[in-house]
Amino acid sequence: MGAEEVLNRRRTERDALLDRARSFARGLDPGLGVQAVVVVGSVARGDFNRWSDVDTVVVAEGFADSLLARLAQLGARPAGVEPAAWRPEEGRARLARSDPMAVEAVDRGVWIVALRRCFRRSTDRRVT
Repeated sequence: MGAEEVLNRRRTERDALLDRARSFARGLDPGLGVQAVVVVGSVARGDFNRWSDVDTVVVAEGFADSLLARLAQLGARPAGVEPAAWRPEEGRARLARSDPMAVEAVDRGVWIVALRRCFRRSTDRRVT
């Protein structure tokens, strides 16, 4: 298999993983006030493998205080999608303290939903 074929296969695999995140984002309750869904981690970077999850950050105004309640609010998700649920102020606070996941979301994340610049540092990020 040539290099071009390998690269095309990897792009196709990554697109399929990003489609899982898109499907998850479409299924989120509109009442949550979702501001952003960002894929982070190995899928965003492109160094995923067959065991990789699709790590996502969901930023929404309507999340409950409890982590368990937030997970329930996220509802069903496609296999392999692993969300983190943040309120907008939590995303900003995480970015201010250089939290690795927040920094990665801003610097290298794939923004599936970006209704507001809830914790972004720049306006030139890609939205897919």
